[in-house]
Amino acid sequence: MKKLPLTPIQITPHFDLETFMILSGQRRISGDQAEEIGHLWQELFTHLRAYRLGQGKGYILIYLTQEAEQILQEKQSSDTEQGHNAPLVAQAMLMAALLEAVPEASLGTCAPIPEPNKILKQSLAEVGLDFTNAGQLSVQFGLLTKLPFHGECEECYLKSSCPKKIMAGN
Repeated sequence: MKKLPLTPIQITPHFDLETFMILSGQRRISGDQAEEIGHLWQELFTHLRAYRLGQGKGYILIYLTQEAEQILQEKQSSDTEQGHNAPLVAQAMLMAALLEAVPEASLGTCAPIPEPNKILKQSLAEVGLDFTNAGQLSVQFGLLTKLPFHGECEECYLKSSCPKKIMAGN
């Protein structure tokens, strides 16, 4: 069976307070909150994975492992501000990782999801992930997009059901 070559990507995304604040809708955070967020960031970082699939044209895959999802679920089960912030920290981490690995991604509004195909599915299976025909990865916090990067809606497999477009009324 044909598969795309998988190349691990070494990334060390840095926490971007502005991105977190935008995602959370908060205008300010306390020193204690900032410290908790910093600890969670470091804990999640150990479970961050990134791969390039293919050579030349291909894909980039960035995700948090199942262990990270368990950590996040435990945090969320506590009815605290830290529990509320946990998935936002994970989202901010994925965004920071994408921007580090693909700097031109900052020019786009989204990371367009590629159309599922057998080769891509078989390649993702090598790292234990599934990619459904609906364009979803088998992890809660992950992204997969084409390389070279084009942050255009027309490139996205989900363009007809895009939540951003639906919310904007387009």
